[in-house]
Amino acid sequence: MTKIYRGLAALMMLGCSVLQAGEGLWQPQQLQQMLATDAMTPLTPRQISTLQQAVTAMAKVGDCSAAFVSANGLLLTSYHCAEQAISQLQPALPAGSFTALTADTEITLPDLAVALTRQQQDVTALLNRQLNLELNPQQRNEKLQQLSRQLVGECQRQSGYRCELKSFHQGMSYYLVQYQDLDSVRLVHVPSLVDDGRNWSWPRYSANYVLLRAYVRAGNQLQPYRSAFLPLSARGVAENDAVIVSGFPQNGQRYDTAEQVRFQFEQLLPASLAYLSQTTELIERLAPAGTNNAQRYALMLQQLQHSALQQQRMLQQYADSSLAAQKQQTEQQLIDWINGSPVRQQLYAPALNRLALLLQQYHSMQQRDLVLDYLQYARLPALAMQLYSYAVAREDAQDDAAIQQQAEQLDRHMHLLDTQFDPRLDMELALHFLRQYALLPAEQRLPALDHYFALADGFNREIVRHKLVAIYRGTSLTDADTRLNWLNQRPSQFAQSQDSLINFAVAMHDTAAQLAQQRKQLAAELDDAKAAMMEVLLAFDEARGKPGYAEANGSLRYSIGRVRGYQPTDAVWYQPFSSLRGLTAQGPAAVAAQHAGLAVNFLSTADSCAAYTGAPTLNARAELVGVMFAGVKENVLADWHYDAAQSRSVHVDSRFIIWQLRQSEAGTALLNEMQLRN
Repeated sequence: MTKIYRGLAALMMLGCSVLQAGEGLWQPQQLQQMLATDAMTPLTPRQISTLQQAVTAMAKVGDCSAAFVSANGLLLTSYHCAEQAISQLQPALPAGSFTALTADTEITLPDLAVALTRQQQDVTALLNRQLNLELNPQQRNEKLQQLSRQLVGECQRQSGYRCELKSFHQGMSYYLVQYQDLDSVRLVHVPSLVDDGRNWSWPRYSANYVLLRAYVRAGNQLQPYRSAFLPLSARGVAENDAVIVSGFPQNGQRYDTAEQVRFQFEQLLPASLAYLSQTTELIERLAPAGTNNAQRYALMLQQLQHSALQQQRMLQQYADSSLAAQKQQTEQQLIDWINGSPVRQQLYAPALNRLALLLQQYHSMQQRDLVLDYLQYARLPALAMQLYSYAVAREDAQDDAAIQQQAEQLDRHMHLLDTQFDPRLDMELALHFLRQYALLPAEQRLPALDHYFALADGFNREIVRHKLVAIYRGTSLTDADTRLNWLNQRPSQFAQSQDSLINFAVAMHDTAAQLAQQRKQLAAELDDAKAAMMEVLLAFDEARGKPGYAEANGSLRYSIGRVRGYQPTDAVWYQPFSSLRGLTAQGPAAVAAQHAGLAVNFLSTADSCAAYTGAPTLNARAELVGVMFAGVKENVLADWHYDAAQSRSVHVDSRFIIWQLRQSEAGTALLNEMQLRN
C-alpha cells in the first residue's frame, strides 16, 4: 500500500468547511477549524481565541478531564473520576455531603493523580524515517516500541515532565505529549445526591460533580497551584445552545468494519454472556447462600453479574439499533467509490482484501482466547502458569517493564487466592471450561492441552475429572506460604518439582509462549492493515468533504454539540432538561416554588465513548455550564458509532451546582472563591 496520504493526513482532518455539531472527537490542533464551522456560528475570532485559550485551565484527573475554577487550584470534575480514590479513604468519608471548611480540613487523595498537558509535539516524520526501513509489520512494531522508549526517555530528561507517545489514525501520525504531574490533590467538596443509581437513564437527577484542590511543592511546603481558571456560568444553557466538552475518551472502535461489528455482537458477546451465566450458576450452586464459600465468592459473583448486565444491555441495544446496517451501507459506498476508478481500484482494493483475510484469522483466535480467558477463573492452574512464566522472564531479564507487570499480576492473583478461593469450586470451574474448550473446532485447539487432558478424541468427563482430582490433590499451591516461596524459584527448580500443578505449568509453557507470539505477530499485521485501510478511509472522506477524527486513545479531545432532547421511541419525546420539580417528586425535602424549575441535568449531542469520563462543559463564551458524566441507554454503543438522532450525553447543570453550594455556609464560601458569570 503506497503511503501517498501520510503527509496529507493533518491537512485532510483540518480541511472541512462545514460541520454539524455532534459527531467528532477533535484533537486540540483541530479545534480552531471546528469552531469556525457552521456548528458554532456566529463566533467571532475573539471568541474562538478565548475558547482555544481555555485549554490552559484544563487538567487531567485520572482518566478524566477537570477544569480549574479558581486561581487557587480549585478543580471541578465528575464525582466518578474521584470515586475510587474517595472509597479508599480510611476512615471512610461520612455518609452524605462533605465540604472542607479550611485548608486543614481538606482530605488528601493519595491514589488520585492530577496532570497538566504542557506540550504536544508532532513527531510523525521523525518516526516514519526509521519505521519505513523495517521489513515487516512485526519488526516495525518492535522498532516503534524501541523508538518510543527512546523518545519518551529523552523528552523526560530534557523537559523534566512525564511524557507519552500517542498514535493517531492507526499510526498515520504520532504526538509526543508532555504532562506536568502536580504533587498532591485534596478533596474539598462532595455534594449530596451524587447519583440516582439509574444507569443510562433519562430523566436523571444527579449531582455528579466534585471539587478538588491541586497542590504543588515549594521547598518543604505544599501550596495551592496558581492556575488560569474558568468562570462558572450562573445563566447556564438553553435548548439548542452550543456546548464544547473537553475530555480524555479512552477507547473506541468507530472505524471497525461491518464484519467486525457483526462478529462482536452476533458471536463473541453472546458466547461471553453464556459463559458468564454458566460461571455464575456453577458458583451459586457450589457456594450457596449462608456458607463460607458464599462469602469468599461474593465479590466475584457481583463482578460477574455486573458484566452480564453490561453485555445484555449492549446486545439489546445492538438488536434495537441500525449499527450493522449503517456500517454495511457505508462500506458499500466505499466499495462503489473505489470501483468507480481503475486508479483507486489499484491503490485501495488490496487494503480491503488484506484486512478482511486478517480479520478472519483474528476472529478465530478471539473465539479460542475467550474460552481460555474463562478457564482462568480456575485460579490455581492459572497461578501455576503465571509463576513459571515469571520465573522464566526473571531468568531472561530482557524486559524489566514486562517483569514488573508480571509481578503486579501475580500479586493481585495471590491476593485473590487468599480471599476468594475454594479448591473444590476451583476444580469444577476448570472442568466446566475444559469442556467448553473441547467444543472448539480442531483447528482452534491446542495440541499440548488436548494431550494433557486426553481431549483429542473428544471430552470424556470422567477422564478429565480424574486428571483434575489428581492435579489438585498433588499440589501444595493451596498453601499461601508455599505460593509465596515459588516467587523466588528458578525455572530449573520448577522443572524438577514433583508438584502436579507446577508440572502442568511447565508442560504448557511452550504452548503459552507460542500463543503469545502468534497474538503479537497477528496484532502487528492487523495494525499495518488497519493503517493502510485508514488511508483509504481518509481519502474517501476527503472526496466527500467530510472531516476525519482519530479513534479515542486517552488523549485530550474536544466534542462540539448542542443542548437537545431526543425521541427514544414512537410518540415519546425527551426534553433536554431535568429540574428540581422532578427531583423533589422522588422524595427529598420540598424546595421553594421559585426554584422548582431549576435545571438539574441536561442533554447534549456532544460526542463521547461509552465509558464516560468526567468532562467540563463550556459554552461559546468559554464559561463552564456543566460537567458531562453519563449517557443515555441509546448511546450504549457509542464506542462503535454516533447516532445523531439518539446519541446524547448527560451533564450536571452549572445552575444546579451553584444552587447546591448555596445551601450551606461552607459551600457559599467556595462560590465566593470562584468567579460566577451571569
